[in-house]
Amino acid sequence: MATTLLCGATFAAPFAYAQTEEAADVEAVVVTGSRIKRDTFNTPMPIASVSAETIQDSGNVILGDVLMDLPMVNANSNAQNTSSTLFNSGQARIDLRGLGATRTLVLVDGRRHVFSDAASPAVDLNMIPSLMVERLDAVPGAASAVYGSEAIAGVVNIIMKKKQDGFLFDVQGGLSQQSDGGEFRAGASWGGRFFDDRLNVIVGGEYARQEAIMQADRKWAYPGIRRNTANPQTIVPQSKTNTSPYATFQLRSGPIPGATEAFDPTKHAYAVTLDVRDRTKVTQLSTPCSTATVQSNCQDDALFYGQIYNALQGEVERGTIRGYAEYELTSNVNVFGELSYAKVNGRGISQPAFSPAAGGPTTMPVAIFGDNAFLAGNTSTAADLRYHWVRSGKDFTSGSSAQVGKFWQEFGGRDTEIERETLRAVIGMNGDFEFLNRNISWDWYGQYGETTGKTTAFNVPNVKKVQMATDAILVGGNVVCRATTSADPAVRAAAAGCVPWNLVDGPSAAAVAYANANAYGEQTIKQTVLSANASTDLFDLPAGPVGFAFGAEYRKEESRFQQDALSASGALFFNSIGTRAGEYDVKDVYAELRVPLLKNVPFAEELTFEAAGRISDYSTIGTADQWRLALEWAPIQDIRFRANRGTAVRAPNIVELYAPQSTNFTPANTPPQDPCDSVVYAGATAAQKAARNITCAAAIANWNPATFTSNIGNNRPTLRLLQGGNPDLKPEEATTNQVGVVIQPRFAPGFSMSIDWYRVELEQQIGLVPLQTLLSDLCYDSSTPYASNPFCAAIQRNATGGVDHVKLVNQNVAAVNVEGYDVSTQYRFRPSEIFNGAFAAPTGGDLGDVTLRLDVTRQYTFDLQGLPGQPFTGLANTIPNATPEWKANFAATWAVDKFRFQWQTRYIGSMAVQVPSVPVSSLSPYYTDDYFTHDLRMTYRMNDDVSFRAGVVNFTDEQPPYLPETFTGTGTGASSYDNRGRFFFVGATVSY
Repeated sequence: MATTLLCGATFAAPFAYAQTEEAADVEAVVVTGSRIKRDTFNTPMPIASVSAETIQDSGNVILGDVLMDLPMVNANSNAQNTSSTLFNSGQARIDLRGLGATRTLVLVDGRRHVFSDAASPAVDLNMIPSLMVERLDAVPGAASAVYGSEAIAGVVNIIMKKKQDGFLFDVQGGLSQQSDGGEFRAGASWGGRFFDDRLNVIVGGEYARQEAIMQADRKWAYPGIRRNTANPQTIVPQSKTNTSPYATFQLRSGPIPGATEAFDPTKHAYAVTLDVRDRTKVTQLSTPCSTATVQSNCQDDALFYGQIYNALQGEVERGTIRGYAEYELTSNVNVFGELSYAKVNGRGISQPAFSPAAGGPTTMPVAIFGDNAFLAGNTSTAADLRYHWVRSGKDFTSGSSAQVGKFWQEFGGRDTEIERETLRAVIGMNGDFEFLNRNISWDWYGQYGETTGKTTAFNVPNVKKVQMATDAILVGGNVVCRATTSADPAVRAAAAGCVPWNLVDGPSAAAVAYANANAYGEQTIKQTVLSANASTDLFDLPAGPVGFAFGAEYRKEESRFQQDALSASGALFFNSIGTRAGEYDVKDVYAELRVPLLKNVPFAEELTFEAAGRISDYSTIGTADQWRLALEWAPIQDIRFRANRGTAVRAPNIVELYAPQSTNFTPANTPPQDPCDSVVYAGATAAQKAARNITCAAAIANWNPATFTSNIGNNRPTLRLLQGGNPDLKPEEATTNQVGVVIQPRFAPGFSMSIDWYRVELEQQIGLVPLQTLLSDLCYDSSTPYASNPFCAAIQRNATGGVDHVKLVNQNVAAVNVEGYDVSTQYRFRPSEIFNGAFAAPTGGDLGDVTLRLDVTRQYTFDLQGLPGQPFTGLANTIPNATPEWKANFAATWAVDKFRFQWQTRYIGSMAVQVPSVPVSSLSPYYTDDYFTHDLRMTYRMNDDVSFRAGVVNFTDEQPPYLPETFTGTGTGASSYDNRGRFFFVGATVSY
């Protein structure tokens, strides 16, 4: 059997290359990216493969983390960046080229796998037992012509083990240097052959657990900013610790235009949240706290801040079982079946509910009125507040009020538990037969997959109850909720059981229990697939046989997500989603052709042309077609050129099509700007001002461009969005071009190198109209009359002119262009042969084998067009928008006697950080440092049946670069960089 680079022991296995002279012994196989059998692993598309040995040695307990070491794989979902999310905690999803996990098709043995999440359809690799994986193939490029929709960025094919003799047990555990983030995995499998080897069976499963790492347990993750306590005008630093019951009170009329927190007598007293951290390259943002001078903001190294509730790594627990059997009915007909079950529990850990410091309709607005019972208390905090209350011109009646801004830490963190169960069954037949002196291989299968999930979100307060409880007054010397005294019977009924909440000095346990709640959701996803395929050699040409494959497939996708009634009503501090339900089916036919044009002639050791096409008929979008053309040319044995061009589609999924209007919020680090705001207006062009003089005046009563201050913008509350699906969506379409060369010089045995250039042009991308584009270009800067402009109708303002919410629906709005190249180099050699036996191993034998491997991806273009006709915006190498321009992975492996040692280095290049909510012009943008991490691993094989392994991941304990407002588990940094720090693991494998 010829050696191939698909089964190497290097940590990041290489792209598929041309074979050595031994390749004549390789039987015909089907490789990922094609359905035509061939006698080599040569393909016009690059294939990056990771072997089972690599997976085992890596020290990772999740398959997605193994693939993250391939530079072409971009950060998406893993334990570190879903730790603080509400819906997809515990998922491991793959994203090729940074185009999104929904544009990377994940297959298992060349067949589709049911999705794991109704909200964002993609496959969770946690559902796959890693112990039973033979290898992972990643094929970047347009693969829709071969595999169908979703393969815009490429395909990840998980090849499972089909045969095994005897038992295999594997166990592994790991722990960070900080004694947290523990990982454990234990698995077992068994296989055998029966009935004269006609029946082959393999069954197995594994259990794995990954524990949380809290943000407060990494000093770099929570540098704090507070107001200087030496300033006598400051009331209370908000969010100082997790035990602080105090609130920040907004004591001036109108929202806050800037980020200053010192008391200003000319503007009345106020205090607001300013969440900015001080680390390398952003020291201008704040200075150390001093008691000698008055500072509006300063850094306090002892300040935990509100982020103590967030997790850098969430909790994941999973169990998987898989069985596969194949029976030889006749010498050329087999029947096979597969049954798998997986259960994954994920826990997302997030900060408590919050109210905006500057008020507005978003999140949970809470006010304190002048006649509040606790404002009249005899505590020092109450006295302080009364002092500033009077200085700001307010009185102590119900007609005077102040906005409350705080984290509601009394409820505790908003943790989310998500339990998913996936069942997948496949049954089919395969074989071959002779027809017209040609061998025809065929297979058919039926497949059913179902994922069910339950979501529980804890500590999501009932907004109305919080507002009633905090509005406490004195009646006959007793503190009661104002609503219980209402003349309206309906209001009194709604307030039954209300427990007053002390906003000044902290609530009672009964008040917290009254207003607290949990939110629940359930989802079901179903997938049904029927497929039939065949391949053969049509006829022979002088250069070889013409390969042909064809087939048909039917697929049905169903999805449903439903919240409990209280959550769906919007009563809770939680996204109101309601019920998302829908289904569609698609019928596909495809064909693929491989034509050898020349072989073993001058300047053409091989010249091969390939073509593939697919036509799909969707019940939702109608007909879609995709195709691919490819060419391979080897002028000499040492060099092989490859090129391919193809189209791909992604049909809109069920959520994009049918989701009802649901609540969401704008990210805190990318706040929208209101074009009608006086500050924003002042910076507008003359043409923009002319348009806004008309549109803003039509939208806001008595609008004054010199004085109007909006409720949205920098350092102001997030904006509420109502988002929904659109049944009239069209499919996304992409065109991919790839050109590459593979070099395997005969004068340097063991050396291989490939360079592949790529460009992907994605059109009709499904998404929401960029919010700022809608506010500015499409509404207030538009020449379309305000009253008849549908984009303006989507912007709902409140009585004071502030933006209450914006309605958005999915549309085919955007286009994305990405461009770059991959370089992969490997050199495998035997030191004893190079040094002619001059050196010996410590045990007296030869020096074994050494493999050096370097994978580099440079993606220098990531251009986004927000709307058709608009110019493209370059987002390459920026955070949090796109992917690093440079990523690399180097591995050096030395296998000698019973030992295997490995050094691995991962590299992420410097990136520009763009954080709109940090208005520091001198830091716009600033750049992260180049980032290197290093791993050490060792495997000792005691004998053929027992082996041990150990390693240190990130043994130099490199910290991730500081990224303003993205350093928690929800940010780009969490999935690109290592949040754990130095991590140790040990493992053992026993077979018999």
